[in-house]
Formats: sequence, structure tokens, C-alpha cells
Amino acid sequence: MSGSAIEKASDLAGLLANLEDYDVLFIEEIDRLQKVIVEYLQLAMRNFKLDITIDVGPGARSVRLNLPCFTLIGSVEKKELLTRNFLSCFRIIESMDDYSIEELSTIAHRFANLHNVEIDECAAEKIARMADGTPLDVLNHLRHARDYAHVKGGGKITLEVADAALEMLASSDEKQETRESRDAIPSAVRREVWRRDEGKCGKCGSRKNLEYDHIIPVAEGGSNTARNIELLCEACNRAKSDLIQ
Repeated sequence: MSGSAIEKASDLAGLLANLEDYDVLFIEEIDRLQKVIVEYLQLAMRNFKLDITIDVGPGARSVRLNLPCFTLIGSVEKKELLTRNFLSCFRIIESMDDYSIEELSTIAHRFANLHNVEIDECAAEKIARMADGTPLDVLNHLRHARDYAHVKGGGKITLEVADAALEMLASSDEKQETRESRDAIPSAVRREVWRRDEGKCGKCGSRKNLEYDHIIPVAEGGSNTARNIELLCEACNRAKSDLIQ
């Protein structure tokens, strides 16, 4: 469940009431929970109980729900985004490292398999090293190398094919401008946008050929913050034609 999707106490109550003993509830971007929701959740975490207020005014009454024993896992970019009281409810606090080159290489192999293209180990590592630390960057580079391989590489992504394809990609004016100046999107922002948009196009819901797109172009004063960036599939991004909506 995404933290932003839990808007009311009744949403939280319905979510918790449907859990069974020893279920694991994962809340992504738990820092986006509203303050009142956090207060309800803290009681549930400490005592496995939930007090819900029904109706308003003189007729309002409180109902206590007994909850099953459950485990809550929450993700947050920085733990400092949570209040001290809320953070104290978690017995274990861990930090996740960025993807390693080996992990990104494995992801490159997986994407190659999904795209029905053969790739050798050195080429997968090359794509992993050229990526900006996220699976989406690996996918974008792999798609480019796949297209190059189909046209000039005999259909297989070798190290030579990957080198040539990525060199072509980096030498294009658009890519060079993106890497060097105004369009460079920080890795942390890319990860936040990917989590917020749940890895799918914000227009059509597609999970294929995804790209990061500025809602307001940088040339028009748009920023490289998550608020100004969305995930779009290649088709929706091209249809947008850089228009400000």
C-alpha cells in the first residue's frame, strides 16, 4: 500500500481489519501518511487496537477494534522525515544500499530475456555501469543497444555492440545536454518518482518503454524535483510533444 493512498481513518481501519494473524503490511512512502492517520497507526502498532470515531457532533462515538498480530514494514527515503514518536514504534530500522553493478547486470540480463534478445556478460556489465543506478536506466540503455544490435549487430548484444550503441546515445545532442546540464535528474529524484508513480505511465498505465518526463520543461522554468517529473511511456511522451498542460 502507498502512504498517499491512505487518506482517511476509515481507509486505515479497513486495511488493518482485513489482516490475518502474522500478516505483513508494507506501506511505501510511509512519511506521506497524514498526521491523524499516523496517530491511529501508532496505537495499532503498540497495542494491536484501533479506536475509530463514528459520526460527528453530539452523536459521535468511539469504537475499538481488536486487531490481529501483524508486522508493519514502512519505506521512507530519509528516516528524519518521520516524527520521533512514530519512529520509536519501529523496533528495527535498516538502510538500503544503492544497486550494485552486479545487481544491475542481473537486471540487464532479465530485461534482455523479456525483450527476447541475447546479451553477453561483458555487455550487461557495460550497460550496468553506464546506467544511473536505477533499473529504468538499465532498461532504456538496453532498448537502445537492442535496436542497434538488430540493425548492425546480428541480433546479439555483445560488448562491441553495447559500446557502439551507448557511444551513439551519449554523442547525440539531446543526450549530451541531458547529461551535462539542465535536464540532469538526480538519482534520488528518479527513485522517488518511480515509487510514487508505481513504475507505470501516468497517462495510460503502461509499464513498458517508460521515460522520465518534465511536466514543465526546464526551458520554461521547470525544475528537476519530483513534483515536476512524471513517468510516461514512450508513446505518451511523444504525443505530449513538450506541451505544457
